[in-house]
Amino acid sequence: MKKQRVLSKILATAAFSTVAVLPSFGQLSQNNLGQACGCPAVNTRPNVNMSTLPGFVAGELTTGATLSCLNNYILDQKIYVPSGQTINIAPGTVIKGATAGTPADATALIIERGGKINAAGSADCPIVFTAAADLLDGAYPIANKGQWGGLVILGKAANNLTLAANGPFGPGKLAVANGLGAIEGFSNDSKIYFGVDQSSGAFDNDDNSGILKYVSIRFAGANVQVGNEINALTLGSVGKNTTIEHVEVVSCADDGIEAFGGNVNIKYASILFGNDDMFDWDLGYTGKIQFLFGLKTDNTASLDADNGFEADSDDQKSNNLPASHPVIFNATIIGNNKTTLTSDNSSIAAINAKEKTE
Repeated sequence: MKKQRVLSKILATAAFSTVAVLPSFGQLSQNNLGQACGCPAVNTRPNVNMSTLPGFVAGELTTGATLSCLNNYILDQKIYVPSGQTINIAPGTVIKGATAGTPADATALIIERGGKINAAGSADCPIVFTAAADLLDGAYPIANKGQWGGLVILGKAANNLTLAANGPFGPGKLAVANGLGAIEGFSNDSKIYFGVDQSSGAFDNDDNSGILKYVSIRFAGANVQVGNEINALTLGSVGKNTTIEHVEVVSCADDGIEAFGGNVNIKYASILFGNDDMFDWDLGYTGKIQFLFGLKTDNTASLDADNGFEADSDDQKSNNLPASHPVIFNATIIGNNKTTLTSDNSSIAAINAKEKTE
């Protein structure tokens, strides 16, 4: 009955929701992106491969990085920001993900445990992550999903992973130790671990992975295999002192936003035209989400385009604690009357409550 009361509260709130979306909604022609903060036209900016930035060693930006809107930056491979370092991204900046030969090689920006992203755009000067082929002239179709991987942020906040119940690491099994996971969509490597702090051996629910504000993530997502995907925005044990506000996801090949544990709060998020769930949580996520807007395309024949919310506490049905217990305010979810079921889920629903989420 507790679950029924919580879900009823979500539905009642959704019926009276209001939403703030980025100015780019419905107008993906943005060659003048950043004009309000002095940035040159997007099509005049030189391209800079991120693997050529100073301090780049073996995939990592070992001295951090500062990206300005004077250039277009190309994610030409998986780029990692290690512990103790910060990537600063100025308002109006465009980062483009190159398309890889296979989903396993999909390009992505990964903020490691202890690393930070400072991407504080503004309403007039949002920050845009998009596909390398997108000229931001309005001609790139929304059907071009999965052109690159996505943005991954990893932290030290609580999750409910145990090696016995959730490991060893592999498709659908993320644990590499108790409280420590390797994020899905990648090979097992310490750079993609999330959860307990490696020095203290404890969770830090006050962890701060930085700022994501007025950011648009477009044409991302990589399906390495069933249950092993990269989402547009993946959050692994991200702590509550991280700021995530005014985020837009357009045309992702997998989930728009997925949280694996953690307690980060999210405000003003728009998830548009994606192939899988709009918002997905798992592994004991306990954050708050307010002002969420989700919209599917009108393609009802697709084998993709899944739930509004996919709500898990643990896919392995382990009963581990903490259970997922997010609080959702002011949500509007618009589906597309699709009836074709997907192979990995039991139903298509506005809210698909699974595996003991509360």
